Amino acid sequence: MLNEHPALQSLRPYWASYQAMLKSVDEGQRFKASPKETYAHALLIKIKELEHDVQTMRLAVAFVRDISPSVANAAAIYRYHEEYFLCRLTACMDKAHRLVGAALLLKQDKCEGKGGQLFVLRAIQASHPELAASLERAAAIEAKHKKDRKALGDGLPVLSHDFLTQEAESLDALSDKTTAAIEAVLSTLAPIFELACA
Repeated sequence: MLNEHPALQSLRPYWASYQAMLKSVDEGQRFKASPKETYAHALLIKIKELEHDVQTMRLAVAFVRDISPSVANAAAIYRYHEEYFLCRLTACMDKAHRLVGAALLLKQDKCEGKGGQLFVLRAIQASHPELAASLERAAAIEAKHKKDRKALGDGLPVLSHDFLTQEAESLDALSDKTTAAIEAVLSTLAPIFELACA
């Protein structure tokens, strides 16, 4: 799980204190989070969003694996889950860039939506080239899959058990690559997290 990544070690005490303060609000007390607690909490939200997308990618792979070629509309069911997988893959890349933007305290409205990835990359290129390179490697995974997918065209494939098994294995490997790329981004962010929490 991404939220257990070692790079997040410096954030954990602030997450715990923030959660404890939220519990006190439930008991009717007031609290004011410190800047470090607010920072850590904002990053935790981004990491949980990323984790959700990684998990749903794996769920889509499981659905592809479970499709029976003999079921009516099997090809359409396959395409649905494959496209859902692609949507989650794209979301992972967007959210990885947003996480970097939040970690570096970039303007969040600029990190969101269309052009957000490019904004983050441009903002960090000179000051954090290793982080920019890590994000670019992650984005290249998505770009390659989209290119490969486009080369196949829009026609629904003729499904067989072998085809579905091969596709599930391919998407599973892509999930693994995506997770590894996100973990690499987290590792590159570790010194930034440590500095922010010092």
